[in-house]
Amino acid sequence: MTRIKQFTFGFIFLCLCQGCALHQPISKQTWSTLRVGNYNLAYMCAGSTRPTLILESPSGVSTEQAYEKILPALTGRHRTCFVERLGFGKSDQVPSGLTQTTKDYAEEVTSLVDKVAPRERVVVVGYSFGGMIARYFAAVHPDRVAGLVLIDAVHEDWLKDAKHRMQPDDWAKMQGILDWFKKNLGHNYWDSQFEVAAVSLPASMPVRIISRGLPFQRIRKANLSEDGFRIYNESHDAQQLKLLTITNNTSRVIAKKSAHFIVDSEPEVVLGEIEELYSQIRKAH
Repeated sequence: MTRIKQFTFGFIFLCLCQGCALHQPISKQTWSTLRVGNYNLAYMCAGSTRPTLILESPSGVSTEQAYEKILPALTGRHRTCFVERLGFGKSDQVPSGLTQTTKDYAEEVTSLVDKVAPRERVVVVGYSFGGMIARYFAAVHPDRVAGLVLIDAVHEDWLKDAKHRMQPDDWAKMQGILDWFKKNLGHNYWDSQFEVAAVSLPASMPVRIISRGLPFQRIRKANLSEDGFRIYNESHDAQQLKLLTITNNTSRVIAKKSAHFIVDSEPEVVLGEIEELYSQIRKAH
């Protein structure tokens, strides 16, 4: 099976990453290479105003594609950097048998920050699964992070709660999603939730949360029952409220017109929250 056909098959299971932005890359910038362990990752930086902005994407989608709609605005306002995970863009393909958790992806973020912003505290934007990576990186390296923006970020209790509440047939379909991402992209989503639960952010770190305001309809492609569909969305929404407790300096807005594709459907909300975070950081210093 070709890689394109594999990804088409995997798109049926997009409920884990909760949606992949199906756009063509627009960037004209030069890609650079980041060596992490025994593989190479492609990364890009554009813009000049500090502190540097680091972007983390959902699981199963190119970072460039995930942020495509706002990337020109971001690079026009801030020095913006991001790395493409294994299997995407100009990065190496996923080595056979390799699986990665948030800890592994956070180490890739560390390598990127070491390379592009070694003497500054960065701002990290985490989208969906990328929100867990952003939180883990910030918890392990709090001295290197000025603040976080979490876009419809996954909470570490979401899958556990969904598994507990769903009927066996529905959870079997969710498990199929987990298994597909692990086999084809190396994303070990289940173990990642426990890693994030084991760390915490500094109480004073500014965090701005953007939650979706509409149910995620594309999960219907996984053929969940109506009850499973309801639990999937209700559980996600309930866990979003828990994110408000991750620091004493956390705020939340709801993108009322959006399901998971907030960057695409309400880019102005995302850009506004990023600018509000930068304003917070400037005022604090």
